[in-house]
Amino acid sequence: MSMKTTPTTRAARHSVITEIISSNQIASQEALRLELLERGIVVTQATLSRDLDDLRATKVRFPGGRQGYVLPNPDDVPDATIAARDYLERWCRDLLLTAQVAFNQVVLRTPPGAAQILAASVDRAVIDGVLGCIAGDDTVLLITNSGERAQSLATYLLNIAEQRPSEKEKNA
Repeated sequence: MSMKTTPTTRAARHSVITEIISSNQIASQEALRLELLERGIVVTQATLSRDLDDLRATKVRFPGGRQGYVLPNPDDVPDATIAARDYLERWCRDLLLTAQVAFNQVVLRTPPGAAQILAASVDRAVIDGVLGCIAGDDTVLLITNSGERAQSLATYLLNIAEQRPSEKEKNA
């Protein structure tokens, strides 16, 4: 068994899992775990189960009757789940101080120590046109696919930040 060196971060695992499922008919979590092991990634069944859930992998029956995992077409995945959108809205209202556009980038400012939380909410929301998200202590950098998208995203996030929380959120 040849062991390749691959970072064991969640993102790296997800990338490798996506590659494996896209190029093989993987019938079980155990088969996927063994494929990962061949690539030098040791993972527990519980972690693998969470990864498959995060990636929205589903088990289907292929022609011929064999079952296996498939990943959704990125074009078929909605911009965000309702829960992720609620999470984004909450943290924009609570943490977003300013949003500035520079070409295809949006720079978000937060109180000290809060950028990671806001960045995580953007990542969870899977916003169309956002290519990447980087957070420091009080700054989040969003890279979009165009200057127009950056401007509309900044406006969208600032509009969320200016909204008042709903009665349901106040009572939570």
